[in-house]
Amino acid sequence: MSTDASALQAPAAIAERRPVFRGAWLLSGSMLLSGVLIYVFHVLAARALGPAAYGQIAVLWAAMFLAVIVLFRPIEQTLSRALANRLARGEEVATVLRSVTLVAGAIVALLSAGAVAGWDAISERLFLGDSAMTALLVVGIAGYGLAYVVRGVLAGVRWFNGYGASLVVDSLARLAIAAPLLFVASKLTAAAAVVAAGAVGALIPLWVGRDRVIGAMHGSGGTRFQLGSALAFAAPASVIAVSDQLLVNGGSLLVMVEGGADASRTAGIVFAATMLVRVPVYVFQGLAASLLPNLTHLSVVADAGRFRRAVVQATGTVLLVGAAIVAVAAILGPESMRLLYGSGFDAGRSELVLLGAGVGCYLAASTLSQALLALDAGGRAAGCWAIAAVLFVALYAAVPGEALMRIAVAFAVATLVNLVTLGTATLWRPPT
Repeated sequence: MSTDASALQAPAAIAERRPVFRGAWLLSGSMLLSGVLIYVFHVLAARALGPAAYGQIAVLWAAMFLAVIVLFRPIEQTLSRALANRLARGEEVATVLRSVTLVAGAIVALLSAGAVAGWDAISERLFLGDSAMTALLVVGIAGYGLAYVVRGVLAGVRWFNGYGASLVVDSLARLAIAAPLLFVASKLTAAAAVVAAGAVGALIPLWVGRDRVIGAMHGSGGTRFQLGSALAFAAPASVIAVSDQLLVNGGSLLVMVEGGADASRTAGIVFAATMLVRVPVYVFQGLAASLLPNLTHLSVVADAGRFRRAVVQATGTVLLVGAAIVAVAAILGPESMRLLYGSGFDAGRSELVLLGAGVGCYLAASTLSQALLALDAGGRAAGCWAIAAVLFVALYAAVPGEALMRIAVAFAVATLVNLVTLGTATLWRPPT
């Protein structure tokens, strides 16, 4: 982290000392609206389809976003950090776009080949033999891959209005495509809505704001950004993304992989319960999208003390949110499940409180993780997340009882351990 502002190449960048929360509340508001619209979609789908068929939509959702975030969130973060860093220094960014786009294209090609090779296994294990759902899964991953690349560009140039618009358009498109569910219980309609929203949400804001994005890329000079630099940052970010998604979306997938006569219905209930307490996670995605470029900018223009204070402020804010989640889950959790999702979607108060506590720890851990990525210390963050993911799976396998309680205990303990280890790595032994 640079502490000598005079060493920077761009005086204009030195003078700009933006707060770490620049754009954060705008994006959080956009994510809140997007999260509400996502809930409307899931409530509509659950009520129209029932627990068993909705379980298939839940598995599609979980598998798609697990794959997308594992494969393409590192691309988004690489773009976001590299663009923010180089623009703060007044350097060119064309080589960043070229290198990262090449990596994204290679991922899509490998994904397509892998899907063809494992088509039958994916269909049988995840979708009870439904090949159409497998096809939609592959299309959805590719479409959201495009969305994450676009979001990386929007965050990197710190055009947070455009980033927020992409989130809202995504959710509106999903609801529009799913509207026929009001009249007919069609699993394929719900699935099509899940997979098509990503590309729509990416392309419309990018087209509308193309002049704004191009105008922000004003740097020149500096060393070329090499493909190896993209891969070096993306590798630990990929480990973080795998672990993150296993914690957040892995519950219903673990139920399906474990199998059983009622696996699809149980997976639907597990997914619905985790969705109920996960509203702040959607809001945090907006906060995180602004935290990484803003903390990266701050690491260039400010000293270590100011950086540390910004991280503590952000972490404290999300811990307060976590406490509120636990309180709401304790007071209204089971009743909210039945009210929102309908008959057959039952969850105990203890399970929902544990899930809420896990969400609070997850949010705080994710904030600390963004700080380490901003400091280019992704390896340290990746180690913490990997430990948490392994612990989550191990606890699910070891804890006795019903599937939802096992998921809740595993999630709460694993995210608490993640928070403690990341806090140690970030605040007690900060990178130099």
